[in-house]
Amino acid sequence: MTTRRLAAAALGAALLTLPACSDDPAPATGTTTSTTATSSRPAATPRPAAAGADRELARSVAKVARAHPEADIALAHAPVGARGPVEVHGHPTTLVAWSTIKVPLALAVIRSADGGDWSGDVERALTASDNAAADSLWQRLGAGEAAAGAVETQLRRGHDTRTEVPAEVTVPGYSAFGQSRWRLTDQTRFTAALPCLAGSSSVTEAMGRVVDGQRWGLGTIPGARFKGGWGSTPEGYVVRQLGIVPGTKGDLAVTLQVRTGTHEEGTAIADELARSVRLHRGTLEAGRC
Repeated sequence: MTTRRLAAAALGAALLTLPACSDDPAPATGTTTSTTATSSRPAATPRPAAAGADRELARSVAKVARAHPEADIALAHAPVGARGPVEVHGHPTTLVAWSTIKVPLALAVIRSADGGDWSGDVERALTASDNAAADSLWQRLGAGEAAAGAVETQLRRGHDTRTEVPAEVTVPGYSAFGQSRWRLTDQTRFTAALPCLAGSSSVTEAMGRVVDGQRWGLGTIPGARFKGGWGSTPEGYVVRQLGIVPGTKGDLAVTLQVRTGTHEEGTAIADELARSVRLHRGTLEAGRC
């Protein structure tokens, strides 16, 4: 294990003890399960209304899945600011992060305090999923092991104790960081923590200014701040999003992923999943920092 991996593991252990666009070189183009984050803070017991709303959301996601039997579909959510349960609907296969990983990448640069002007690259990487801007952010962190470790540090700050970011290119033609394999539950925990992390306001504000051509899925929900990622894999075309969705008494962290045949099919299914969230978000358990 490299020094970086040992350091990341130590940081993850310390946290546990405390109370793509696609990187594709082309143009930027139900079963319900619950998992619980490890924390010394006891998880809040869901309110009966919230639990009922989650059952309704589960039915809605299952209906989408039945309509698309050829696709792998999953959606997860948690209250912003919470370190308790992550509710998962569908079948959350561990998939490539694609450009959703640009969120912790941007945060890592902001937190690096290198004295440079990173604002333009952060804006382009998050609002237009610009790959050149994201690569510039990666280079600012030193590339390789230094950059991967810096991004992992932000993931650990966001209570993701497992995800590792490749230091070098693993698939020719794609960025190293975009090939991170990001579990949906870990991505949801990070997203729930994101607005509460120091330095995150520039990131979350940019996530509210995504360009029109990328406002599918969670982007169809008024007031949502989100980031998508998409690209082809040997097992199928992957579309992912993470986002912060306004509720009636706080905000929800929502993540979704679809693996199907094409970008168009994936984003259309993401739109259907977002409609399910929009329908039930008013009664789902929400939170604040």
